[in-house]
Formats: sequence, structure tokens, C-alpha cells
Amino acid sequence: MSLVGNLEDLGLGDIFQIIFLSRRSGVLAIRGKAVEGKIYFKDGMVIAAYSLDVSKKIIRNNTQDTVFSLFIEEGNFDFELKDPNEEIKGMKPDSVFIAEHGLNPQFLAMEGSRLLDEAKSKVKTAPPPEPIPSYPKQTIPPLAEPQVTEAPQKEAETPVVKHEAIPQLKEETFSPRSIWAEAGIAEEERVEPVVSSPGLALLKSMIFELQNPHSSSEITLMILRFASEIMNRAVLFIVKRDAIEGLGQFGVALKTGDPNRRIKGIKIQTGDESIFKEAILKKMTIKEELGHGPVHEYIIKELGGEWPREIFLAPLLVSGKVAALLYGDNVPDERPIGDTESLEIFLAQAGMAMERALLERRLSMKGKE
Repeated sequence: MSLVGNLEDLGLGDIFQIIFLSRRSGVLAIRGKAVEGKIYFKDGMVIAAYSLDVSKKIIRNNTQDTVFSLFIEEGNFDFELKDPNEEIKGMKPDSVFIAEHGLNPQFLAMEGSRLLDEAKSKVKTAPPPEPIPSYPKQTIPPLAEPQVTEAPQKEAETPVVKHEAIPQLKEETFSPRSIWAEAGIAEEERVEPVVSSPGLALLKSMIFELQNPHSSSEITLMILRFASEIMNRAVLFIVKRDAIEGLGQFGVALKTGDPNRRIKGIKIQTGDESIFKEAILKKMTIKEELGHGPVHEYIIKELGGEWPREIFLAPLLVSGKVAALLYGDNVPDERPIGDTESLEIFLAQAGMAMERALLERRLSMKGKE
């Protein structure tokens, strides 16, 4: 699972912010016209990096400078969720710079963006090249012809020349494969502009909206709004101590009755065997074909009765506990759920925003006492 896109749509500073706040571990690959490389994250912190320029030279002063060299405006990125140490172990020791202590991506994002802005301003304010001065043409008088004295000629000897085959030299051409080979990783072709992950543009804008939410209900509406970009329909369930209850929905179509009222009437027990119980216990996203069972059949019946080909179920974690569950599918279409990485990242951000909102509410109530 990976988050793919163009740096024109989502800048490196925004990507760093998302990875840091969601405490993700993985490898971020950056590819531009003049530089490319990878940045390794562990629990949201930068632990290693390397970069190469077009001359196949490894840019390697320290981890921080290596990261700054990858701050470019045009290019592609691919963030893959994985254990970064697995890839680092397989690389040449002199091709990657490893930080002894994790570096804060927020600082790197601010400083890298500042350096990029400075470089852009220098290019804009650079004076134009001075014109080459022209000088008037001067007339040069003709030189006198030199006097040549003929020397007695000797009979020339004909030299014996050995003709040897001249080796044909192959013209060297630059290939992106050599860049990756020099870094000690698998050879890859340079990727042209890629198709961004679904919801990537929305992720950038809504991350900023989550910084100052007015209420918890506003956050839940943003979650459903984001999910509508990925799936045909979704339902948000609130998780209580003993029960799971419907809270809100989009895309649910019923033959009769109000979908919102129907969803709010859904109630299942947290202890009943179901995919909901599994998601709560594992605190992980589940994306699979929905098996039959009493709870599942009840849920699908309340949603209109049409059985989905595949379902998506992700927890919303607040203070380490599952506060809500987001269910989604593509009914009435039979296509499976697509890439949900951007949605999962947003859910992690929404959980932290919900936590901040609840904390502010408690502090406000204490202030009134």
C-alpha cells in the first residue's frame, strides 16, 4: 500500500507533516529531473536518507543536507508503508546516511521550504548577463611576402605504413538505471508524471481544516466527506462501552424510509462476533470480502439489502482507544474498494484532531467551574 502523487499537487513539506502527525513508518521516494532519492521514516521520524544528482554523484554530507537536496517543486513521490530498516540493511554502507537519532520532519519541512524559497528568489533577482562589448574593425596592412631560398631536394623515401583496425567506441548514454545501481538498490526506470492516489488533493486541503475544528461533529462530517471521494457509500459508527451505534452516512439509498433515521437506529453489541469486533480489537483497517453471519446480515439489511463485493472498515483512534468505526463499500457497483491510503491517513489525523477538541472542551468546562 502506498501514497503516490506529483509534488506539484502535494509539496514535500505537506508530505512530511502528514507522515509525522500520523506516526507512519515507510520509505518516501522522490524523483525529479535533476535529483532523486529516498527518505526513510520510523514512527514519523526521519532516520535515514540518500540522494543522487543527474551526474550519478551521491549527495552525502549528512542526513539533514541530504533531505534538503530533495526539496524540489516538480517531480513524483511514492510513500510506501513498510519497515525502513529492511531496505536500509540491503544497501551499500556508503550510499545512505543514517541518523543516530530520528530527525523531526516538521523542522526539516520548515527549513527545507525556506531554502527552496531562497533559491527561487535568487534566480528571480539574478542580474541579466552583461552584453559582450563590440569593437570597431581595424584595417591591417598586408604583410610583405617572405623571400624563400630553395634548398636542394633529396629523393623522398616512401614510408611503410601498417594499417591497424581502429576499435569502434560505443557512445555512452545516461540511463536512470545507473543511478539506482550506484545507490546499491534494485534498478528502476525513471517514472513519468504519475496518477495520484485517490483523495490526495482533498487530503492536502482538509488537513488544514482539521487544525482548528469547531466541534467533534464537524470532524465526523469531514470524515464522511473524505470517504465520499473514495467509495460509493459509507457509514460512521460510534463505539461505546457495550454497543456500536450508527451515527451518520452518505450514499445509502433505501426503497422506503429515511436513510439517516435508519442508520441512527442501527445498534449491535461490541462482544458479538463480527468484523466490527475484529477491527476494535486489532485497531487496524480491514478491507476484504464480507463473510456471512448474524451481525453482518443485519447490517447489510439495514443498508438496503444488497451484498457488497468488498467492504472497508477502519477505526478512528482517540487517545489510543477506538472511538468510532468507518464502514464503506461500492454498492450498487460490483467493483472492489480501491486505494484507501489517503483516507486512512486522514482518519489518523482526524483522531488526533478529535482528541484535541475533547481536551479543549474539558479545559473549557473546568474553567467555568
